[in-house]
Amino acid sequence: MVLRPKEPTLSRSSNELRSLASQTALYGLSTVVGRLLNYLLVPLHTRLFEPQEYGVITDFYAMAALLAVIYTYGMETAFFRFVNRKDQNVKAVYATSFYAVLATSLILSVLLWMNADSLAVALRHPDKAHFVRWFSLIFALDAVSALPFARLRQEGRSWSYVTLKFSNILILVGLQVYFLVIQPAQGNTSSFTSLDGVVLSNLVANGITLLFLLRGLPLLRDFDTRILRPMLAYAWPLLVAGLAGMFNETLDRVLLKYRLGGTLSSALWQVGVYGAVYKLAVLMSLYTQAFRMGAEPFFFRKNTVNPDNDPKDSLSYGKVFWYYSFIGWGLFLVVTLGMDAAKLLIGPAYHEGLPVVPILLLANLCLGWYYNHSIWFKTSDQTHWGLWIGLGAAVLTVVGNWFLIPLYGYTASAWVTLVCYASMFAASLLASRLYNPITYPWKGWLLLGAWALFLYGLDSWLPSGLGMFNLGLKFLLLIVYVLGVPLFRKFGLDR
Repeated sequence: MVLRPKEPTLSRSSNELRSLASQTALYGLSTVVGRLLNYLLVPLHTRLFEPQEYGVITDFYAMAALLAVIYTYGMETAFFRFVNRKDQNVKAVYATSFYAVLATSLILSVLLWMNADSLAVALRHPDKAHFVRWFSLIFALDAVSALPFARLRQEGRSWSYVTLKFSNILILVGLQVYFLVIQPAQGNTSSFTSLDGVVLSNLVANGITLLFLLRGLPLLRDFDTRILRPMLAYAWPLLVAGLAGMFNETLDRVLLKYRLGGTLSSALWQVGVYGAVYKLAVLMSLYTQAFRMGAEPFFFRKNTVNPDNDPKDSLSYGKVFWYYSFIGWGLFLVVTLGMDAAKLLIGPAYHEGLPVVPILLLANLCLGWYYNHSIWFKTSDQTHWGLWIGLGAAVLTVVGNWFLIPLYGYTASAWVTLVCYASMFAASLLASRLYNPITYPWKGWLLLGAWALFLYGLDSWLPSGLGMFNLGLKFLLLIVYVLGVPLFRKFGLDR
């Protein structure tokens, strides 16, 4: 017997979905517009720097992403979880999580600063010890800012969040334009190189952003050690899971340098090419990130996961999953069908890596499905599932890249990324069916994906180029995708 929710439940569910959509749109506005401004620098970087130079930037920022997870160690999600408990004091939860992150950030940054020279040698960049020191400051500034930004999201102050994030990107872009374009054009002599300007811009922008957040910092007297222990117990599996997830996202660019044959310069050339074409998948990754930022506080407030599998919960989760997939497949088609235009964003020396872009788009789409589905173990305090899923995917990432990079180069890295994210989604799905079964519109979801992939394959038979006729055919394929969606929705949400 199929249980159907009553009309008031449908209405309430629709209102909740509109709330989630508005939050995702606002966070997406700051993330997408801000990051797109940042990615406007990609054409500049890929024309100013040779691939081996760009490989240095890619390498450092890949490793920076790994350390950024360690600096916050899951305390953002722990904050969202504990601040929504009725028996907790909001000020105490905020102060405890903030000052815990502040203390650990200072310790970690001091250690990095003191060991910068030896770390630079280990990273095979012996002349970039100052990068290690600058990044140690960037990490601390980012981590200390993380909880105030989380507080803005928790309070629903999305416009304040948007303004600060957007301002950070504007400052970053402005500084890079100054260091990379204006200063050299003026003939100013400086001990800083262009690569130095990229990292220094990041450091200054993050420092200015933290200054604007100072008014929202908690009082030290609200710090409560009684809250800290359960928060850490909740957060540490998320740290391992987050670190494993970041391994999946960035370790390929780190391992390329060590596993590719030839000289270090030639290896960094491949790292640079892969890092540049990875940016062409940015639209999907930004969409996934925006969804996660809107969905996490939304579902923690709603807390709809329950062992009784209430029909209204399945309806809510199913709708969110469906619409995320619909938009995600649409973005996949926009980028792949528009590849002739998208490749203009990077310099010609990097075009050899374009064939891996569809693979990376699919990988990020799978990651979004995992984020969508994995909320079940976060809201039910079963975060150990995230730990095991993340660790399993990390093993796949390390083993796959280690053995396949010498054979297939960065193409292997792209495929391993796709396999890892798909495996994480599948593992979350299997675990939830045992412990928190929720009905999803699987039939409609499968038909939607098959439809999008069919149109993608059909596009491969069309002539390439930016002529009006070719652009018209590709635009027609996008329209056909949208027209076919109502049928698949009928097989999904309406059943």
